[in-house]
Amino acid sequence: MDDKTKIKVSIIVPVYNAEKTLIKAIGSILKQTLEEIEIICVNDASHDNSIEILRQLKNISNGKMIIIDSDVNMGAGGARNLALDVARGEYIGFVDSDDYIVPVMFEKLYKEAKKGDYDIVDSGFYKESEDVAILYTSDELKGELNGHKRSELIVSGGFLWSKIFKRELFEFPKLRMRKNAILEDADVLTYLFATAKNIGTVKEILYGYVDSNGSLSKEKNAIKYYDNVYNAIDAIYEKTHNLENYKEIQMAVEYEIIQLYSYGVNICIANLNLIDKNEVNDKKEINAKIEMEVQKRKDVRQKEDLKKEWNNRLNKLVELKNKITCIDIEQNIYVKNKINKDDIEIMESVEKKEK
Repeated sequence: MDDKTKIKVSIIVPVYNAEKTLIKAIGSILKQTLEEIEIICVNDASHDNSIEILRQLKNISNGKMIIIDSDVNMGAGGARNLALDVARGEYIGFVDSDDYIVPVMFEKLYKEAKKGDYDIVDSGFYKESEDVAILYTSDELKGELNGHKRSELIVSGGFLWSKIFKRELFEFPKLRMRKNAILEDADVLTYLFATAKNIGTVKEILYGYVDSNGSLSKEKNAIKYYDNVYNAIDAIYEKTHNLENYKEIQMAVEYEIIQLYSYGVNICIANLNLIDKNEVNDKKEINAKIEMEVQKRKDVRQKEDLKKEWNNRLNKLVELKNKITCIDIEQNIYVKNKINKDDIEIMESVEKKEK
């Protein structure tokens, strides 16, 4: 692509050990009907043939592909950050290396963005594992954003990859993702919903979400998952609580925090129960960390040490939640309407126990 050509959309693709899906993913981007794009692929220290495949694809990309070859693994968030640092497009789009997009995706999103001068434009996506089509941003939420619309968007959630964003949203002030994390975009998306001026929507299915078994969202290690939940909660609060409009969106932000908090509480309780049962022979039910520790520690004292570790994690999580949330669980309408009653009871029982 000529350096003088205005790049309308920079498409960012983090790549880690994606040799089996990379051709389909990048191929679908190379088929885009929008000509003025750049495709920034970040090889995140893969140890398969991903970098070789990327180089082959670059040779047939008509100058549209940029490869960043990182020798340090930083996770999807860190890889996206490297790409954001060099992106030149008017808008930013994201595609995961095991997914695919329809040929008109970025043309349609860009046209809608220019039509309304939107900061963000969302689209529908197809979730292969459930054979279902999903659109998070309805017509009622599009246009100029106020406290109600922002709250509904935050509560609905969604993904970076079904949208495009004005690049300036990532630059003024500088906004980047957490490295080596799952849930690495939770705080970023919440912040963008909280600060963007407006949002548009294309009510078409433009993205194919494969949800492959190897994705980071499938993290199985209980301690790692707990750490990521804890860090995501902290990051969401840090990104939002000093915003001028925080009071308008506080209930929605706290709902998001409570939802993650519930995941963390449940993983702590589940692991405490597994330690008590000492079911070391059932490898499908016991996470690798507990299986290893229980097998090593044969006496009661050692088993109690492991229980203490998980109780400390639970206490730490409760302390964080109580420090950063103000609205009682029972008073948060989003929590009451969207979180399972059993999970609410579990959280409340933990709170009473801590008191």
